[in-house]
Amino acid sequence: MNVMLLAAGEGTRLRPYTNQLPKPAIPFLTLPLAAHSLGFLQGLELNKLVVNTYHLPDKIHSLFQRINHGAKELIFSDEVGEILGSGGGLSKARDHFKNGGDFIMMNADEVILPEDSEVLKKALAQHRASGALSTLLVMKHPEVGTKFGGVWTDASGNVKGFGKTKVEGTETAWHFIGVQILSERVFNYLPKEGVSNILYDGLMAGEKNGEKVNVFPFECTWFETGNPTDLLEASKHCLEVLMGADSAGKQALEKTFAQFASSRIITQKFNQALLQFSSEALIDNNSNYSGFVCAGPGTVLGKDCNLENVIVGDGVHVADGTRASNTILL
Repeated sequence: MNVMLLAAGEGTRLRPYTNQLPKPAIPFLTLPLAAHSLGFLQGLELNKLVVNTYHLPDKIHSLFQRINHGAKELIFSDEVGEILGSGGGLSKARDHFKNGGDFIMMNADEVILPEDSEVLKKALAQHRASGALSTLLVMKHPEVGTKFGGVWTDASGNVKGFGKTKVEGTETAWHFIGVQILSERVFNYLPKEGVSNILYDGLMAGEKNGEKVNVFPFECTWFETGNPTDLLEASKHCLEVLMGADSAGKQALEKTFAQFASSRIITQKFNQALLQFSSEALIDNNSNYSGFVCAGPGTVLGKDCNLENVIVGDGVHVADGTRASNTILL
């Protein structure tokens, strides 16, 4: 299976953190966000992993060269001068997918905890049986049509449009989780050059030409990580999952740690706080922690610190006496 991983975005809503690191490299539970995207692909044999870049490309290269992505071949598609969008980025990389059959395209910064660990295999089976141009993995979400645009389908489950406004002739609005299976035929509809959008310029162009665009609904917990507040809230939720009883979500996170963590990850309660840290981190037990604190490999938390809801990046030395809350220290 070939995969296109979209990693070119500027992460504007996560500034100033993404001025220093591209969003796929931002730490989430001591791992880069990209590891969680790749974790969703576990169980598939990856042939080509194509990663597009634009913002801080050298750091994207470094990230994927050291991460245990599991693909036979790692390819970078560097966008220079302007960011090409989801359709334009894929179109620029089209030669890497030639004669490769169906492939997966997804964002490089997704955190998805499926209830069924076989969901991707089942989605692939449906896609191949249907002959669809695209099969989008979707879920129910109460904020579709308000906070999020929807994937609008008719009574037969065929996609007829996208956006916050109901599309004529549709019955259901789904939330797209950023993962889809594509036929090579998609390149027949995408502009060969310039900026374009995979949904509007690719899939809807195909649909108007008689192609089927389908959805694959499934049960999962999907996390918004595009802004600091949601990223911190997602971290807290996942730490509570890890501290809770055995569940599909807990198993998914533990599998991701097993594949991508460079050292043992410890999650525990410390007084009233939730602490998660690499075994390669140095934690001062006399500091005051509240809410949660995540500390990656090589981190040093100094003496007499007061940290509340803080993510600490790999190799960061937090000075003695630091007071910080609701932030990421890189």
